[in-house]
Amino acid sequence: MTNKPAVHQSDLSEQAFVQNHETFRSLNHQMWQIPLISMTLTGGLWFGVSKVENSPFFQLALLFLATVGNACLFLVIQRLRYVMEQTLNWIERRSPADFVSAKGDVWYNKPLVVRRSFQVMLVLASLTSLGLWIMTFYQTDWSEVGNPMRKNAAAAYYDRHALDLAESYEGISAAAAHPGLLRLLEDKFSGVHLDIIDVGAGTGRDAAWLASLGHRVVAVEPAGAMLRIARHAHQDMPITWIRDALPDLEVVRRDLPTFDVVVLSAVWMHIAKEDREAAVASIATLVKAGGAVYITLRLGPADPARAIHEVSMDELMDLATRFGFHLERLETRPDLLGRSDITWQSAVLIKNG
Repeated sequence: MTNKPAVHQSDLSEQAFVQNHETFRSLNHQMWQIPLISMTLTGGLWFGVSKVENSPFFQLALLFLATVGNACLFLVIQRLRYVMEQTLNWIERRSPADFVSAKGDVWYNKPLVVRRSFQVMLVLASLTSLGLWIMTFYQTDWSEVGNPMRKNAAAAYYDRHALDLAESYEGISAAAAHPGLLRLLEDKFSGVHLDIIDVGAGTGRDAAWLASLGHRVVAVEPAGAMLRIARHAHQDMPITWIRDALPDLEVVRRDLPTFDVVVLSAVWMHIAKEDREAAVASIATLVKAGGAVYITLRLGPADPARAIHEVSMDELMDLATRFGFHLERLETRPDLLGRSDITWQSAVLIKNG
């Protein structure tokens, strides 16, 4: 009878040893999973940030999760290693003869070097995410967040590619791009300084050219990045810069008078078919009686990535007639950027009266 409790106690001790041994193995496996979890979490969130560049709130939320997530993993690995250390200490006390001690004698094989290495990685990932959060916050133009023009797909494309597009556009002179507009100004408005509005002004190349001819010019552009480039590139020219967009042109129609000439260069193809009637209606309110609308049509395949739709001269002629214009065709020219499947047709709409 006296030996049974001792045998029972020995069994419990053996079971505790086995359980702690298995616990240590499980904790060690979990600790080695932490870097993989961190890389998956951080990489996935950073990739998400790159895909939502037009949603700064979402970008900030993802970067915040990356920062906090890596900080939490830092604490998790700290706790795991602490429990592992206590388990190792118990195993060493329980069976010192069989315990393998690996104290290490140089810095790279001393105890806790693995934990500290993992934690350095986590700190770097967390700090990098925090740095990206701060950069995103301060580089975001918060005045544009919630602006209805952010929903303009064409403007969003030009915002993303503004610098590359600006270089190619500014490499072609306005006079070379618009011989029909030059003839219109010389034949119909010779010797007169006009009120001209350039809708979809892009880099301001055409607006600056018109201003250099002595005309009073208003340049309208929906893409914020393009507008900033235009203002900087032509800051010495007497141009009024406005951010607004077709089909409504709310700011222009509310704040400005009518114009002698409206310029729509490489703009019409960005107006969806269902919005074109409203666009012509808005333009008609801006043109003085006897004034003109100079317009270029891109004749070629649609390009959804750039919010480019197919257009036709027949459709434009029908809309022009309905809103009190008569249309005169000008020249048809090849694409000046060398795209073989695209040609450009220019026309002028003269407002009756």
